Amino acid sequence: MDDARAGRRGLDPAAAAGSLTGAVLCGRYRLDRQIGMGGMAQVWEGTDTVLGRRVAVKVLHPHLAQDQAYVHRFRQEAVAAARLNAPGIVGVFDTCSDDGLEAIVMELLDARTLRELLDERGTLDADTTRRIGLRLLDALEAAHTAGLVHRDVKPSNILLCTDGRVKIADFGIAKADDHPDLTRDESVVGTASYLAPEQLTSGEVDGRADLYSLGLVLYECLTGRLPFTGDTSAAVAVARLHTDPVPPRRVRADVPPSLEVAVMGALVRDPAGRYPTAAAFRAALLEPVAPVVRARHAPAEPDTAETEAVAGFGRSERSWLLRAFLILLVTAALVVAGLLLRAAQQSDEPVVTTPPSPAPPGGGALPVARMVAVDPQGSGTSGENDALAGDAADGDPATAWRTETYDSPTFFGTKKGVGLAAVLQERSRISGVRVRGSTNGWSGTVYVLDGADPARFDPATATAVAPLDDVRGPVDVPVDAAGRTVVLWITDLGADVGEGRHRVEISELTALGTPGS
Repeated sequence: MDDARAGRRGLDPAAAAGSLTGAVLCGRYRLDRQIGMGGMAQVWEGTDTVLGRRVAVKVLHPHLAQDQAYVHRFRQEAVAAARLNAPGIVGVFDTCSDDGLEAIVMELLDARTLRELLDERGTLDADTTRRIGLRLLDALEAAHTAGLVHRDVKPSNILLCTDGRVKIADFGIAKADDHPDLTRDESVVGTASYLAPEQLTSGEVDGRADLYSLGLVLYECLTGRLPFTGDTSAAVAVARLHTDPVPPRRVRADVPPSLEVAVMGALVRDPAGRYPTAAAFRAALLEPVAPVVRARHAPAEPDTAETEAVAGFGRSERSWLLRAFLILLVTAALVVAGLLLRAAQQSDEPVVTTPPSPAPPGGGALPVARMVAVDPQGSGTSGENDALAGDAADGDPATAWRTETYDSPTFFGTKKGVGLAAVLQERSRISGVRVRGSTNGWSGTVYVLDGADPARFDPATATAVAPLDDVRGPVDVPVDAAGRTVVLWITDLGADVGEGRHRVEISELTALGTPGS
């Protein structure tokens, strides 16, 4: 863009080189400041200079604006979204094409995304989850009635307004789930974590795909995680083709049974077995005991006599097994008693015993004075979810401290890690560290500090006592060190937790050993 063209568009030459700040699109919409960015577009807070009102302007990334298929979908679906008039859908005012830039002009809201709230809190209570689901289903019902399928329902497209409203965005920029480039080099691109199974198999997609995606969103709200995991986005997406989700109550016991049934009804792999409409899903969320959704071709009820026969056989087998088990216990006890008696009677023979297998780190759990998030390499506002640090020492596996969410598993720039410190009540001889948390293959290092101030922690100078590599479950790490503070320093956040984003949760960090040594 030369200087003259930049001036005609209201964008000075310096800004044209690296920013759209100050640009006036179509001679009307001034871009004031960037407030968001996604895989397809930038979002700007702007001003409609004709009507004198604040607006949000979504600008398609320039490289996508060169693809006429994307541009066509961008324009056509924006027009379709503009026809929707529902309280739960972000209003679309206008579309704009200006010198290679494609934009959609929408209402500007004082809101945060559900993604931001989940990154901060991890989980939501049942009532909040239900309320969000009901508002979104109202919006989806309006869209589906108008013949528009969203195709990209996910937390970052759900806006929670400060006045209590819940809105869904990006009807004007539907993800190219049916674009020929959906799969490339055998890997799924786009928001693979929230796609319905039929979107992965090129099947016919209708409103039930949105209901499946919303089911995943509500599942994540309740449990703090998505039901499917894998080493790549493609693996996560494909997992749902062959497996059913673990019911939410097996992850978080306080989820109401009726809410679990309602959410699981949306996550049926076969679209024919899901709720047929958003209104049906909404009714299930409102039911005190949600109805079980049956497939369109449900199997016949089993024969009563056959059922009783099977039950009777089971009771008989259980009774027989119980008797056999008791006999085995008595026999084993007699054998052990005989061996002990023989050993006592033959005192002249040396008694040979087999040494036990090495035990896990010895010592009891050391008393903790405080838990502290450690972020010495952070920029901007210091800290790393500091308010949640105590959740990693409360004995409750349902609560956790978590890192912030990053676009890369290895952080960014000069920031190479974050940590969590357990400051003990006194200097102790530490024989082990017990870690319970994420199972996505994260890595890090355990350090022991001789002082009690984790603010002075520097991984370059601190004493490393044990590595943690590719952690995929609970781990007990033996160490041999003395100090007052144990630091769990995380350097690799492991596989993504959805939408290509990475974080680690630590539900319990326990130092084992002997106090006062």
